Amino acid sequence: MPSLPIESVIKQLQSSLSRAPQVILQAPPGAGKSTFLPFLMVKEQWFCGRIIMLEPRRLAAKNIAYYLSSLLQEPVGGRVGYRMRGENKTSKDTRLEIVTEGVLTRMLQHDPELSGVDLLIFDEFHERNLQADLGLALALDVQGALREDLKLLIMSATLDNSCLHKQLPGAVCVSSAGRSFPIDYFYQSSSKQTLIPDLVKLIKRAYQEQTGNILVFVSGIKEIKQCESLLRGYFSQLPDKVLIAPLYGALTLDEQQKAITNCPSGMRKIVIATNIAETSLTIEGISVVVDSGFERCMSYQVQSGIGKLHTQRISTANAVQRAGRAGRLSHGTCYRLWSEETRLNKQASPEINRSDLTSLVLEVLNWGVADLNELSFITQPAKVNVDAAKSLLKSIGAVDAKDRCTGHGQAIIKLGVNPRLGHLLLQAVSLQKEHHISGLVELACLLAALLESNEKGSDDIEQSVLKPSSAVKLQQSILLKKLAQKRTGQALPSAYCGLLLALAYPDRIAKARDLNNGVYLLSNGIGASLFHESNLTGQAMLVAADLALSDRTVNSLIYKACPISLEIIQTYLPDYLSEQDYICWQLSTKKLIAEKRLNLGSLLISKRPLTNISNEQKSAAVLSGIRQAGLAVLSWSDEDKQLLSRLRFASAQLRFFNYKIDFPDFSEQILLENCEQWLGPYLNGVTKPDQLKRVDLKGALLARLPWPVQQTFNELFPVVIKVPTGSNIKISYRDTEPPVLSVRMQELFGQQETPCIFDGRIQLQLALLSPAMRPLQLTQDLAAFWKGAYTEVKKEMRGRYPKHYWPDNPLEAAATKRTKKHMK
Repeated sequence: MPSLPIESVIKQLQSSLSRAPQVILQAPPGAGKSTFLPFLMVKEQWFCGRIIMLEPRRLAAKNIAYYLSSLLQEPVGGRVGYRMRGENKTSKDTRLEIVTEGVLTRMLQHDPELSGVDLLIFDEFHERNLQADLGLALALDVQGALREDLKLLIMSATLDNSCLHKQLPGAVCVSSAGRSFPIDYFYQSSSKQTLIPDLVKLIKRAYQEQTGNILVFVSGIKEIKQCESLLRGYFSQLPDKVLIAPLYGALTLDEQQKAITNCPSGMRKIVIATNIAETSLTIEGISVVVDSGFERCMSYQVQSGIGKLHTQRISTANAVQRAGRAGRLSHGTCYRLWSEETRLNKQASPEINRSDLTSLVLEVLNWGVADLNELSFITQPAKVNVDAAKSLLKSIGAVDAKDRCTGHGQAIIKLGVNPRLGHLLLQAVSLQKEHHISGLVELACLLAALLESNEKGSDDIEQSVLKPSSAVKLQQSILLKKLAQKRTGQALPSAYCGLLLALAYPDRIAKARDLNNGVYLLSNGIGASLFHESNLTGQAMLVAADLALSDRTVNSLIYKACPISLEIIQTYLPDYLSEQDYICWQLSTKKLIAEKRLNLGSLLISKRPLTNISNEQKSAAVLSGIRQAGLAVLSWSDEDKQLLSRLRFASAQLRFFNYKIDFPDFSEQILLENCEQWLGPYLNGVTKPDQLKRVDLKGALLARLPWPVQQTFNELFPVVIKVPTGSNIKISYRDTEPPVLSVRMQELFGQQETPCIFDGRIQLQLALLSPAMRPLQLTQDLAAFWKGAYTEVKKEMRGRYPKHYWPDNPLEAAATKRTKKHMK
């Protein structure tokens, strides 16, 4: 192995690890932190026990293990091994175990003391992988309560480690230089519409202008294949001169090695990869980088429970790391498909801020921590996302009402799959036993393996289970073994695919809005669409297992689904259905709708008329109609409207100034959500829309305020204000803007300060009027008006209203609402 920059801090690192429980190593790509450092730890036996290194990417973990084993001249699984879901290359001799995904979490849950482990390494922590954040939080808890001797090494390639330093103030920090030669940069503008053609042109330019191997960064596998196809066509006359090698996780190890290792002599290599190639992986011989500047990102939408897949600009940190790949061996070149003036975000958002937290929350609750704030997460997860995860976990019985992990939840964790799929598998065991459906568990394991693999193929899952890949079959076997089940050797009951998926995705059962256009409504209330060429178009009901929101469409897009029938749901999942009386006045047509409805979540399955409606039910129907139509259907007088605006303005200002008073929210949404409480008592027997005119809206609104609060409200936000003439002028309130006082200018003579409310905190907007009550000037600074604009206004008023008093100095004049003739 050639000399690497990390060697200059090896002694410092070894000393720091011997005396400090936590060490943060900052080392840019190319320093050798992921390869040479762990290699040296194993070779020189820094620790008596095992070393566990968490690697965020499967491809990197496997290739690092093979690379280090080759340096030790041993097969993988000797002193260096790896473990990931579905693969385990370790032995009793393994001293360094490279793990991915949830493997570290499994180890911690199984053995919180991590017996026999001396060091945990978190590699590429700057990527802020969800599992890395969870693993570190649990490891810190173990270190603080059970294993003071356990060492933690957090390795990051990014200079901005402020979040780490804040959470780990006692950690020793070690910084290593990177190995980077100068890099020349070239910029070229593009647009999203022509991105791939422009990128291919840029690759051709780089090939013609430079002599080295080229690494191309694109956003996803689809873009990799598009680039590969176009480049193969361009270089078809040079098959022995150019090696075009895609690089992504789903490729075989041999295919990955073709991209990573040196190409044959006399050839040049063009590697096309996603951001998987930014860090950890050493791709031999690269001196040119062509960067599209984009990455694919999934953001969890808590309101819908669905991820939103979008292509976004990379951060500055990503751009630096990508470019750094060109300068590891010699002077390099980086071609960027964006203008030099383009502004990038400094850092990418951590996964914990934009991911579904269901698995993470279940792990934490099983750890015995009900409040996630008790753990030292580098970035604390948002409460709304945690609450959404808990709600889902409770719906499948994995968590009880007191936020404790149930036996069912613990069984899901042992399976090591997503909680939805774990619930599917366990319920399949029960259904198979209860209903004697042969092969149901085998089918469930195949479905879970298929969905976990994220393999592309038909969007009809029933078709996909007929021809599973070898990788899917292997994972199916692993799941069967975990469930203590065996293969039947018979044809699988694929007609039950919909039933099984409904167990995992009860919120994604879909009913067609139109059988011909592939548009559906999900049971969670979200719209969804099939792709145009889908074979599922025309199905009355589906279960959507894989879908995502998109920037390009209103509805979410269904990637994988299968049909389900109402009969299946009624037979096996009757609890999913609920029957209710629906009584509502349709206020636009003034028709009373009274129906017995059968619902599945937000889906209306069937309905039949209701008769013999009571007056109480009709009154409730009026409220229901108001909730649907909005507050505008009520008979609002001008006085009522002013009161509502006054209440809304007061509520906003009291919150803004943190005023010590319990004042309710009067927004439309809150009033509609709570109309039974504030409006219901004032309906006074109203049973149809025509009777709404008699509702006392003023009394209903004010009744939301306790008497002392109402008095304070009237004092701070008065209806009128007294001006220098003694007149009480009404204040016109607006929901969000400062209130307006429309007053004749002459009535403010002698007053310098702008009239205020809310104990002087808020100045009124003055609409200064002529003697004929015509608007002259708007101002919120009366003193400035007297000194400035008044001079011109005075000249105009003397000509238009000569009988009225227009003094040269309004501040020394007496306020008046009379003509000069009637003034004393």
